[in-house]
Amino acid sequence: MAPQQAAQLVEQLALGIDPRTGAPLAEGDACTAPEVIRALFLARNALQGAREPLRRPPVVRNGVTLVNAGKKWSGEEVDTLLQAFQAGMPLGSIAVQLGRTDGSIVARLVQAGALPDRESGYTLLKAQQGGELAGQ
Repeated sequence: MAPQQAAQLVEQLALGIDPRTGAPLAEGDACTAPEVIRALFLARNALQGAREPLRRPPVVRNGVTLVNAGKKWSGEEVDTLLQAFQAGMPLGSIAVQLGRTDGSIVARLVQAGALPDRESGYTLLKAQQGGELAGQ
């Protein structure tokens, strides 16, 4: 059912009409109570303004689009993350490679037990970023 069709159905209920038959609702029907009528009109208005779900714009950090930001992690991605971390790759580079934010890299490493807590992850990240800036 499209939102516009649902809005019409809800509006009929709010006006005291059975949308199935076109007959007036029976006296004492729940849809004839003033607070329910107000709620039905609010629902109708919301449905009339309903559009396709908005897609979030992609996350961009330092000119790099992080295509996986906010998405579920796959087992393969976690394996890649752990291998890269164990190989000594900087966290920021891992984030770019996986299309993730730095924060998600730190959080997933903590969850996987590769880092003791987020604070140590952010400390490592800052130290690595400082070293990258000094090396430029």
